[in-house]
Amino acid sequence: MAQEGGVLLTFGIENRIEISRNADLAVPAEGTEIANVTLLSFGLVSETALDRLTFGVTGGLIARTNDDGSEVDFGRGALNFAYHREVPAAVLDLAADFRSDDADAFGDDLGDIGAQGTRSDLSLSARMETGRTSGVGLAFGLAYDQTDYQDTTDPDLFDIEEWRGDIAAILRFSEIATGRVGVRYRHREEDDLGTTTTDETTVFTGLDYALSERADLSVELGYTRTETEESDIITRERGPEASVRLSYDMPVGTAYALVSLATDADEGQRETFEIGRALETGRDTLSARLGVTHGDETGTDLIGGLAWTRALPDGSFGITLERRVSYDADADERVADSIFSLSWAKNLNETTTLLFDATYELSDAPSERIEQVALDAGFTHALTADWDLSGGVGYTVRNDADGQAESPRLFVAISRDFQFRP
Repeated sequence: MAQEGGVLLTFGIENRIEISRNADLAVPAEGTEIANVTLLSFGLVSETALDRLTFGVTGGLIARTNDDGSEVDFGRGALNFAYHREVPAAVLDLAADFRSDDADAFGDDLGDIGAQGTRSDLSLSARMETGRTSGVGLAFGLAYDQTDYQDTTDPDLFDIEEWRGDIAAILRFSEIATGRVGVRYRHREEDDLGTTTTDETTVFTGLDYALSERADLSVELGYTRTETEESDIITRERGPEASVRLSYDMPVGTAYALVSLATDADEGQRETFEIGRALETGRDTLSARLGVTHGDETGTDLIGGLAWTRALPDGSFGITLERRVSYDADADERVADSIFSLSWAKNLNETTTLLFDATYELSDAPSERIEQVALDAGFTHALTADWDLSGGVGYTVRNDADGQAESPRLFVAISRDFQFRP
């Protein structure tokens, strides 16, 4: 295994047959699509006492047949890279991620269901901290994100580029007190109808202080200046940034309380208060949070989340709950998102596992209310020491402003991984 050190290479191959009806959840319903997908993958893990490198790349050949005819194309490409090096005085982290797929395959927004075209996401980041063994240190980071759409006619799907950078001086006053002073910068370009450009600068100072063996206090105060240019019109927003977090080590797990204040160019100021709890026992892993948030444009709302996983003698069971609130600047409205999911896995024997997932999602806004329920059941089976067989069925129901849409689907796949050390 990779934990033993050295270099581990993994080559993978998978062939999938996917059948779905009305996959875009359109109203009226669309026809049936059959896809034969062949995926190839390569992974590398290299580990020494000082550093760790991981690299992976995946790509596929997809043959589709639907009401519009047949086509063959390359797709489902993904690449990831991570490098971590740590010595007593410094630490370095590098990361890169890339993914290209159908625009509606990312699943990060209920409103993107049925989006046409191709979406590509690229993310690059670098972070370094020096002087970790001295009284004064330096930390700085750079990040770049890009979202690119091709062959889409939806005006709400547009290319986005964002650069981020930060630098801070780390001041180690004592073993229990560490301060920091720094600046953050963000530049964002949106290729929408108004060609929106945003520049945001934040200066901040912070303190981490150990109140006792169990209690820790973290405080950060800052000031943000944002300049937005849209259709040659420039607007400026200034305001404070602040956060105070108190965490306490319980006999089992930790508890915390958080108060924060943020300034946004579109929304104005948002104040949030939140309490949370995290613990692990012999069978259970639990994290929970509950809070209240208030935004200038959205008012006051309840937010929170719960994630609970229980290890069973022959599998596992999990529940996830979340409620969040955001501001849609394009529609000038509040959006409340609620998610509930349930997962269950049962090991029938050493080679076969049954899987079940159920998800309910709600996006509630004055302009549109979207509800979506997805049910999935499947299995994995080890045919031999090297070959695996998997399959499953799913069913999704969606209600939005266009009406109700339904989409059944099924798949079967056979795969193999080849691992060796050079």
